[in-house]
Amino acid sequence: MGFEAYPVAQSIAELGFFNAEPLIVIPSPDEANAWIVVEGNRRLTALIGLAYPDVRAGFATPDRWEKLAANCSIFPEMAVPIVVHQTRETTHAEIARVHVVGKLQWRPFMQARYIAARVAEGRSLQEVADLIGIPKSKAADLYRDQAVLTQAANLGLETSQVESAFSLLTVAMGSTKIRSHVGAPLGSQTVIGQDPVPADRVDELKEVIQWVFGDEEHESLISDSRQMSQLGNVVASDIGLEALREGKTLEEAKQRIQEKGLDPLKALTLKLNAAKNSLSAASGDVAEFAIDAEVQNLVDDIESLVGSIRSTLDDVTAETDL
Repeated sequence: MGFEAYPVAQSIAELGFFNAEPLIVIPSPDEANAWIVVEGNRRLTALIGLAYPDVRAGFATPDRWEKLAANCSIFPEMAVPIVVHQTRETTHAEIARVHVVGKLQWRPFMQARYIAARVAEGRSLQEVADLIGIPKSKAADLYRDQAVLTQAANLGLETSQVESAFSLLTVAMGSTKIRSHVGAPLGSQTVIGQDPVPADRVDELKEVIQWVFGDEEHESLISDSRQMSQLGNVVASDIGLEALREGKTLEEAKQRIQEKGLDPLKALTLKLNAAKNSLSAASGDVAEFAIDAEVQNLVDDIESLVGSIRSTLDDVTAETDL
């Protein structure tokens, strides 16, 4: 997935192979005394490239590999530590913690695919979250986002660009207004195995994919994720939505809203104050019903919403500070 082995080879050549980072292997089902490396393939590629001249000669840049190999003591007979698992399934927790919450994190698309694969095996989202050490709400959001992507692909939409910029899709689904436009649920309310976008909103999904990522005939309406909140505000306005559907740019749609004299800031503060007052009133009763499943699910939903709002605030603040 784009992780190159050469930087690893540089580290090994300079510092040696760290015994504290063993390869994780499982027995080959097809060959006796053979092993499949399920974690550590960059390290394995680096070791093989440094140890075998004929292998590194076939790399894209063999000259720099030759220079590394000439200055290190990696050889074919060298032993390196491994951890043996009997099945791939027993490696999941160890591998996921490295790539989802560890130092070499997978990109969001890979995280979402991993979560979806574990759910497809029959695990619950809570079990997957516990397996890889992340909050259930994050696992649920990533599961929903990959389900949206899968649904878009099944509708025949071009999704290769979405896959390469999956983090942008997660930001879009984190926007309450964009998510409402396509009818997608909160991650905590996503039904496993069911399309997240209702059948009567597939046209809206196509719109969002086009606005966020562009297509062969249209430019994307945003240049980076920090504009997603602006897109959400425009989509939530009948006037702004009409402008986008006419082919206007994001700035042109915002200008049309302003010209109509709308005051979205006042509406926003009223909504936030109402939400704050409701939560304040409810907080005194939570302890009494803390183990109630419906209460816990509602709190999960609120947590997801607050996370989305906070992410938007952070993005806009970062843009302002530039």
